[in-house]
Amino acid sequence: MGKKGITLIEMVSVIVVLGLSIPMLLIMWADVAWRSSRSEVISDAIFYAQQLMEEVKSKRYDENLNPPPLTDPGNLGADSGEVYPNFDDVDDFDNYSDTVNNYNRSVDVRYVYLNGNNWDDTCPFANCQARTDCLTCDQCCYKKITVTVRRSDNLVRDITLITTVSGY
Repeated sequence: MGKKGITLIEMVSVIVVLGLSIPMLLIMWADVAWRSSRSEVISDAIFYAQQLMEEVKSKRYDENLNPPPLTDPGNLGADSGEVYPNFDDVDDFDNYSDTVNNYNRSVDVRYVYLNGNNWDDTCPFANCQARTDCLTCDQCCYKKITVTVRRSDNLVRDITLITTVSGY
């Protein structure tokens, strides 16, 4: 007599195997979901940083370009009466910050010069004022722009983009 069905031992074996495998599968699924959402948050932060960096770079190098001297390093930032989005040169963005969709963005702009193989941001004011033709790298004819983005809930701590621009 061949009865078809599952024996008690087979049923217990299936329950034990499922009981051991389901928690591991759930843990792996939760980890994949967390990593996927974190990757999306990082991608968004990079996008917002690039967006602001491109906006800063699209502005004029300095409003005092012709004739020299350039803007005094102590006066970098928005000029009197200028407010975002009506900034007209790169250094107006110094100390600028905003929030876009829970992402806090900030900008730092400073004069730099090439000191050997390194960018040095301790540009002496005299060199900036003495700029005449920017043929030598120690005349502070460059501005370093740093855009930093972080998310308000700390899913992204700091995404930083740095570039150097020249007026010549």
